[in-house]
Amino acid sequence: MSLDQRSIILAQISAAVACNALAALRLAITEGTNAGLSKAEIQEIISLAKDIQQQPISHVTHLTDQVLREPKKKAHEHSAHCGCGGHHA
Repeated sequence: MSLDQRSIILAQISAAVACNALAALRLAITEGTNAGLSKAEIQEIISLAKDIQQQPISHVTHLTDQVLREPKKKAHEHSAHCGCGGHHA
């Protein structure tokens, strides 16, 4: 998949806001205006990124742990004694 220049700039603005990287934000906004992004579009993406940034870090930690957690239940292994009949398939 290849992103167009507009999508790349929007992602750069969003990432700079999320990381509080002011120099990168200044550069990305300048690139955005040079590429034809409107002031309203830039302000909207900054607002969205700031809203996301406000979520507590504990939520991020919890979600990361949940997504990366090892499965608790082992996959069923068929045997002659399991009673499911799957070992005959």
